[in-house]
Amino acid sequence: MNNRELILLSIQIIENNLRSKISVIDISKELGFSFYYYCRLFKSITGYSPKSYILARKITESIAELIETDIRIIDLALEFGFGSSEAYTRAFYKIINKNPSEIRRKGTINRQLLLQPITDNELKKFEHALDKEPEVVSLDEIKLVGIPFYYDLSIGNDLTEQWSLLTQNLSVIPNVKKPLEFYQLQFWFPDQDNDNIYFYVAVAVDKLELIPIQLTAKTIPAQTYFKFRHKGLANQVGHTYRYIYEEWLPATDYKLPGHFNFEYYGDEHLGPYNENSISEIYIPIENK
Repeated sequence: MNNRELILLSIQIIENNLRSKISVIDISKELGFSFYYYCRLFKSITGYSPKSYILARKITESIAELIETDIRIIDLALEFGFGSSEAYTRAFYKIINKNPSEIRRKGTINRQLLLQPITDNELKKFEHALDKEPEVVSLDEIKLVGIPFYYDLSIGNDLTEQWSLLTQNLSVIPNVKKPLEFYQLQFWFPDQDNDNIYFYVAVAVDKLELIPIQLTAKTIPAQTYFKFRHKGLANQVGHTYRYIYEEWLPATDYKLPGHFNFEYYGDEHLGPYNENSISEIYIPIENK
């Protein structure tokens, strides 16, 4: 059993004991880990300390009874393994930023504050991001010829049709670089609806001339970028973007100035439906 499987086992132990005085030390002993090693491993794999995860899950599971029943808060606290109503209230306020009695009177809660059980799929979602810290690279300007199109993210279709159309037209594009270099650019405008985005699938060329009427030329200016790598199916690239924008970027002081980013498909890209395929993601950094 590998470390991730052991952590998933410990999560199941936690889930089975949410209504008891579950101890992180007892869990670590049951798994054969030292307390220190278990806490570090749990944090590195889940992003939570075992203690904070247990408290968040207990509070989450207690919400329904708090809102939907008349159970006394002291009885609810004891039912979920807290020693007193004060201990329950302190943990509740730390996670929800309100007291239990306040939420009971209101009768509703912001569900985004609640923590659902971590699953195997949840732990795997950021495996597609090969680089937990990006490489900083500077690229010269890139000349492209391809197809721009509008895409509604809420629809969730893949981009097979547009890529097929580009490859069908490769023979009419002059000055195509060899070996072929393919790019997928996403760009947007200030104050644009977050669910709507413009895409551009393209091939790199040595110079821009005699552009076929059905295609469009663009030049990406010389720029410094954060370079990340995505491994997996093309339609799973959203997991890597989520890692970049939800996990990595919030922990930094960087402000990203560009209204675009792009993916590059080079020698390591084995096709959109190959689990071992690697593509590169470039996020612009403000040039100093």
